[in-house]
Amino acid sequence: MRAQVELTSECPECRTRGVWLELYDPAMPATALGLPAEARCRLCGAEHVGRVTPGSAALRAPRPIGECPCCAKLLDEGEVAAHLCRTCGASAAMERARPGAELGEVATLERAVRALMADEGDDELAGFVQRAFGEGDLAALAGRYALGLPVDTSLDGGTGFLSGAVSRATPEARGSGATTPAATIADDRRAMLLALVSVLMADGQRDPREMPLVEAFLKAEGLAPLSSEELRVHRPVEIAARVPVERREGLVSLMAQLAYSDGVADPSEVRVVRAYADAWGVSQDEVDRWLETYRTARRSRQQRLLDRLRSFFLAG
Repeated sequence: MRAQVELTSECPECRTRGVWLELYDPAMPATALGLPAEARCRLCGAEHVGRVTPGSAALRAPRPIGECPCCAKLLDEGEVAAHLCRTCGASAAMERARPGAELGEVATLERAVRALMADEGDDELAGFVQRAFGEGDLAALAGRYALGLPVDTSLDGGTGFLSGAVSRATPEARGSGATTPAATIADDRRAMLLALVSVLMADGQRDPREMPLVEAFLKAEGLAPLSSEELRVHRPVEIAARVPVERREGLVSLMAQLAYSDGVADPSEVRVVRAYADAWGVSQDEVDRWLETYRTARRSRQQRLLDRLRSFFLAG
């Protein structure tokens, strides 16, 4: 059975980046049509749910992602992107289940930020506001929300105003006297590989056609095999600190190529690629171009990918 996948993006209500959690659940009809089963904002508290409106056929038992949950027809990429089955007319859309709080008032914003701090394992308000939002105080941040401006954060993978990202470490784990081991080139290469692993594991399954490429690279580079804990979808913020900013666009391109290494990209793999692109400021137009290029390429996809894996990591 395919596992649930959780991705982050910008909240459509408070317009805060990196706090909108989307849960893609293969057991739910909306996910079969390319939408999250549910989504919520960790800051303003807004909640949305994915709903399917059946067409000429009734809802069936859970269908794999990419198959119509009503008529079971295999959907093409355009239908998944439009959340619409052209055969039976079934469609999916997100509906608001709970409105988000208005964050333009300092008192309301402080309550929301403190709840987010607890979730992030932080306990110092002023420092958190600076690190996570790039603002000197809550009043300045509230002013941005009052104007309806988009608010960037470090909560899902690096922005221009931060030197590091907010982690989910607990205060005890962070400890005032804790030290962080110096990063090594091997650490950087492994972090970048975890982005690729996120594509491979996007649908919760370890594809025997794709994993040997990564395993062969690990062996050739003298890196330890992937642990069971590493075989999952990693949030961009988890690895951002070890992926140089100047290499992120190239890594997202490589992720797009990996999605098509077996000739067909699962919609969940494409969602992971797009989530990394959003988190790291890579244009979705570029992602579209890469996906189309790799989809139509005729040369051996796996050989081309293996060649590029080596050249990409050696370049660092």
